Amino acid sequence: MLEKILDEIRNGNTSSPAVLAERLELTLPMVNAMLETLEEQGYLKNMAQECSSEKPCTACPISNLCGAKTGASPRILVLNTPE
Repeated sequence: MLEKILDEIRNGNTSSPAVLAERLELTLPMVNAMLETLEEQGYLKNMAQECSSEKPCTACPISNLCGAKTGASPRILVLNTPE
C-alpha cells in the first residue's frame, strides 16, 4: 500500500491526504500514518525543513501552497529525490 501512495504522488494525482484516502479507499488516519512512515524512511521530505526566516517565501516554488506566511506550520510533503 505504501507503494500505491508513492505512485499516486509520483503521478501528481494528489493534493492532500484526504484525496489519497478517497482514491485508495483508506481512512484519513491510515493515510497520515503511511505518509509519516514514508517520511521517516526518507521517501518523502517535509518542505517545512526548507523554510527559514532568512529565505523569502517568494523564492520558494510552493509558497502559494504553504501556510508559513500566516504563521501556520506547513506540512507539505514532496518526493525526496536523491541529489
